[in-house]
Amino acid sequence: MTDTLKIAIIGGGPTGLGVSRELKQAGFDFTIYEAESDFGGVWNVGATSSRAYRSLHLISPKFNTQVPDFPMPDDYPDYPNHKQMLAYIRSFAREFGLYDHARFGAAVTELKPAGNQWSVSTVGGETALYDLVVICNGLQRVPLYAEYPGTYEGEVLHARDYKSSQQVMDKRVLVIGGGNSGCDLAVDASHTADCVYHSTRRGYYYQPKFIDGKPTPQWMMELGSKFATKEETLAYIQEVFRMAGFDGTDYGLPQPDYPLDGAHPVMNSQILFHIAHHDVIPKGDVKSYSGKTVTFTDDSTVEVDLILHATGYKRDFPFLESDLLEWKDNIPDLFLHAVPRNHDNLLFMGYINTAAGLGDGIKTQGMFVKNYALAYAKKLPGLEKFLEAKKTDQPDLGQTYYIDSYRHKWEADLWKLLGHSRRYREMLVEGYND
Repeated sequence: MTDTLKIAIIGGGPTGLGVSRELKQAGFDFTIYEAESDFGGVWNVGATSSRAYRSLHLISPKFNTQVPDFPMPDDYPDYPNHKQMLAYIRSFAREFGLYDHARFGAAVTELKPAGNQWSVSTVGGETALYDLVVICNGLQRVPLYAEYPGTYEGEVLHARDYKSSQQVMDKRVLVIGGGNSGCDLAVDASHTADCVYHSTRRGYYYQPKFIDGKPTPQWMMELGSKFATKEETLAYIQEVFRMAGFDGTDYGLPQPDYPLDGAHPVMNSQILFHIAHHDVIPKGDVKSYSGKTVTFTDDSTVEVDLILHATGYKRDFPFLESDLLEWKDNIPDLFLHAVPRNHDNLLFMGYINTAAGLGDGIKTQGMFVKNYALAYAKKLPGLEKFLEAKKTDQPDLGQTYYIDSYRHKWEADLWKLLGHSRRYREMLVEGYND
């Protein structure tokens, strides 16, 4: 019986809920530990876990953000706002009875081995034992700040702390970071700030949110096999973007030194518009600070009142001693970015990125956990095969193709990831008949 296996899920964001839904439908006994008072993760506005601000909309469209068999409401726009996303997440939890398994306000303070189990302790003093633990506490944990020589004496914010453009009203602002958050925040700040400078380290490809009246990811998917090679497809897409006004070099920005698909896409229909109108003034990488003066690598200088770091996050597992994991390049060395090579009853979900929406990802990860739990509970032959494979296999997830940056250490090719995930989850339950 699957209910003889006790499972703990740490984190009630979208990934934790996606995993929980699959486990519930398979009949497992599980508990969701959520530090906040309700589900939502980074979309939980008002909670410490929230990364949302007033004007925030998704950068992935509705069609591939929704879970395939649980569509968003028809009246949602192609790119829902953060309030709609939060409502959708909670409706998903209600639909599949996940509130019945939740312990809210139960931040996990310690996770440690206890024989063949894990001991989970919470801030309220509760301790319980579990046979399998799935960590889903998210990638956006501890803010990373860009570090440069000198001392900056003005106000400093991280993207985590940005809640509305009122925080930068009438201020001279420098946004550091060229990813989606950096571009979105530079645009948002430009509506109220006295001036906005945007510092990026390299050239980027900018993608509009719509092409031919459709969300751009949908338009790209519908190209299908129109072209004979990947190179021809990318060249066509790049030319369409250029004709639509989305070539950064036309605005004096650097030419990217990587292929169009060699980095996580920057989806923003407004950043180049505001650069063209000088609402946002592009700058290169920062060289140094002195007081409120910032010097850039081209030796130009600006004086700013506030620096907003849109420079990413570090993974953080404050409840787990770091020496319990194996590490590589300052991130846990996880097989498929999910399975520790040195633990057989601990899984990490939600620690990989692809150029795709959320829906397929949480469904895929949930199905993997379900099969892993089945194999583990019933000691299926496929489990032993998998446990050997995770020690030796090096599946190609496409990561060597991407630019060399901290954020891209966990970027993966969507189709390669889906293929390998399917292969290994099927391996786990080979020969199993329920």
